[in-house]
Amino acid sequence: MISHHMSVVFLYTIHMSSTLPSLLDQIEKNAFAAIKSTETLAALDEKRIEYLGTHGKLAKISGQLPAIAKEERPQVGKRLNQVKQAIEAILDKAKTRLVEQKTAKSAWIDVTAPGKRPTIGHLHPQTIVLGEIISIFTSLGYQVADGVEIESDYYNFEALNIPKDHPARDTQQTFYLSGTDLILRTQLSGMQVRIMERIKPPMRVIIPGKVYRYEQVDASHGFEFWQLEGMLIDKGVRITDLFGTIDYVLRKLFGDETTIRFATTNFPFVEPGVDTYIRCTICKGKGCSFCKQTGWSEIMPAGMVHPKVLEYGHVDSKIWNGFAFCIGLSRVVVLKHQLEDLRVLTDPDMRILEQF
Repeated sequence: MISHHMSVVFLYTIHMSSTLPSLLDQIEKNAFAAIKSTETLAALDEKRIEYLGTHGKLAKISGQLPAIAKEERPQVGKRLNQVKQAIEAILDKAKTRLVEQKTAKSAWIDVTAPGKRPTIGHLHPQTIVLGEIISIFTSLGYQVADGVEIESDYYNFEALNIPKDHPARDTQQTFYLSGTDLILRTQLSGMQVRIMERIKPPMRVIIPGKVYRYEQVDASHGFEFWQLEGMLIDKGVRITDLFGTIDYVLRKLFGDETTIRFATTNFPFVEPGVDTYIRCTICKGKGCSFCKQTGWSEIMPAGMVHPKVLEYGHVDSKIWNGFAFCIGLSRVVVLKHQLEDLRVLTDPDMRILEQF
């Protein structure tokens, strides 16, 4: 006969083996319903812990397996793993759904909301002034040319009547490329010879570009700056033609009230040479750091093209002559906008650039 104690254990084992499968079915059903209705990733994580956690519902059932009859354990264990895998699959599917919803929501645009005004760029003041100068000269029949910034010693100096032992080289602190006769051009005048070699006169041409000199940086000087070189070659050109061109261009740039004066100077590639000054627009002629307290600012050195330079360009100096000039473009910008300091033009501060 079976004792009372043994009969209780037997009845309990039968009861557990018959109810666990149905209990697992109910857990699976409830889990599916709860997970499908979850709306946030945080809530989804709570459901994962509730059903699959160390102390979750499936873990509790797993702990009851030893109480099941040995012959029933494989079947119940198999069903337990199936429910676990099914819940894991529905959790992963729900997570993918919620992530996609979150991504779609963040990418959604309310077309009725007030828009954000984008930051709009501005032309650099130097670009603006360059456009004005080019417009003035093209109206006078000049063409625009371009050239290389890495120049040979020949075009930068020798072809401009500045041989290697000429003292004028000392006035232009030059950046040489190590081990070569190539340099960062110190002036645009070398383009005169390059153009004459390729184009037969008559010609009118301007060449804007950047030049480099090893100079002390201050309010009116920099080691890299922009110039605009110009040249006119024709028959019977006189120095008064040069004066008239300079006067016309500067008054177009700065206004008819601009005060201009000329002074003689010496450049090896022009003869005679002149220097052009305008009354300082920053201090109105009273003297400031930009004009070195003189009240005048150098703006446009020029002169009649030297016969030797014409010969270097394969132009017959007995038939043709002409004039050349150079405008300190960076300096024009400073004087035109009363900036007081040349270094402002290379300052990337948007508060400066937005003013133009």
